[in-house]
Amino acid sequence: MSSIIQSNQVFNNEIAFCRVYSLESKKQLEERFLAHRISYFIEWQDKSIIQRLFDRKGSKIVCTFRINKSEVLRARELAQGIEGIKFKDNGDIKFNERIRRRSEAVKSNDDGDGLEMPELKFENSTEDYEEEN
Repeated sequence: MSSIIQSNQVFNNEIAFCRVYSLESKKQLEERFLAHRISYFIEWQDKSIIQRLFDRKGSKIVCTFRINKSEVLRARELAQGIEGIKFKDNGDIKFNERIRRRSEAVKSNDDGDGLEMPELKFENSTEDYEEEN
């Protein structure tokens, strides 16, 4: 009998979604992701010496939001309208839309001609109990 758990399997569905350049934009994006239950990871980049010299307010940052690749379309809709964000080009968005359309087509063409689930019948155990007493 073989084991279900295999130690050499790696599941990495995380992709770089966008780069954020201000604290205000980061807070807005975090709030939207948390409100809509999109998990994320923030990868911080170090500032160069030139960036440190010209950043007088201290509000400019550089970080990358990493999310699950299945959430890209929903996350992109949520991030619309937030300034200070640069989206990464993943190339998977069109592929995800094609899969979504294909699955919607299958659902819409289902006329119920396939197998139907039989209705479940439950016996009333209280009647059996009353008959015994």
